[in-house]
Amino acid sequence: MKPNILHAIFFDEYQNWEKFNQRYTRRIRSVVKREVKKFRDCGDLKKGYRLFVCEGCHDVKKVAFRCKGKFCPTCATGESQRWAEIAANDLFTVTHRHVIFTIDEGLRKIFLKDNYRKELLKGLMDEAARILLDFFNWRIYTLSATQKRLIDDFLVK
Repeated sequence: MKPNILHAIFFDEYQNWEKFNQRYTRRIRSVVKREVKKFRDCGDLKKGYRLFVCEGCHDVKKVAFRCKGKFCPTCATGESQRWAEIAANDLFTVTHRHVIFTIDEGLRKIFLKDNYRKELLKGLMDEAARILLDFFNWRIYTLSATQKRLIDDFLVK
């Protein structure tokens, strides 16, 4: 298997992932470690493969197993596409908005200090939710009765 650029960065002769993992091992979530481990072995014939043989010419082809991981650029693309199709079927046929609240780069160190993390992040998320609810409550007077019922049903669940 020809490694992609991300694979080359993580697992080249400098062992970047191993060094990073040793240095920050307590801060790396176990799910991240599992995904990177799956990514490392993705497409490696030594880790397993399917064997295909042409009945006509008897040509043999080995196809390596894939990790189907979220981190792998090869596998995650297909999974993301499938998730998007499933999600699209579940969503209401209305305009959707994607909202991202961020912390200013200068304030991130304060927000992530152990002493303040819980209180500040909770306060930030509570305020972000309040802002969104205020916005939608302001906009709700323009909605039809059916749309208002859908919103009420959504907020109650």
